[in-house]
Amino acid sequence: MFNKNASNSFIGSVLNMSADIFSQQNVQDSNTGAIIRSWVYLKTIQCKIEPVKMRGASTKSDNKSFSQGSDLNYDEKVQLKMYCFELMSKRWRIENIRTSENRPIFIEIDKINAPDTKFEITASHAILDPFGKVAYYEAVLLRSELQDDSQA
Repeated sequence: MFNKNASNSFIGSVLNMSADIFSQQNVQDSNTGAIIRSWVYLKTIQCKIEPVKMRGASTKSDNKSFSQGSDLNYDEKVQLKMYCFELMSKRWRIENIRTSENRPIFIEIDKINAPDTKFEITASHAILDPFGKVAYYEAVLLRSELQDDSQA
């Protein structure tokens, strides 16, 4: 489907979106000994994003829910498929998904300043061409429950 060695115009027409990859880094606090997780920008990649529709009688059509009982947390499930030329690590996170015109696609519209939505990588695997070579990689992204890094 996607050939990395194809002409730039073909790649630009198929992988016409971009996304930023952030890498997880753990640092130990010298005073408390606690492990502090932070996210550091790694690189920007070309990609193609497709929403995944949830199916089944028990799922709501908008994929939004409130937990029941004493813990009334809001939960929004957004699942995406991402096609790119790189095998994705589960220790990475995807943010800043943009169109070819550099416009944001997934934002937290109900938060102050509508920041970009953060996505976790839940799976990544190679897709092979008919000759047994890697044509591209497919990753499954899930909206991270924790959208605020200061809580992690």
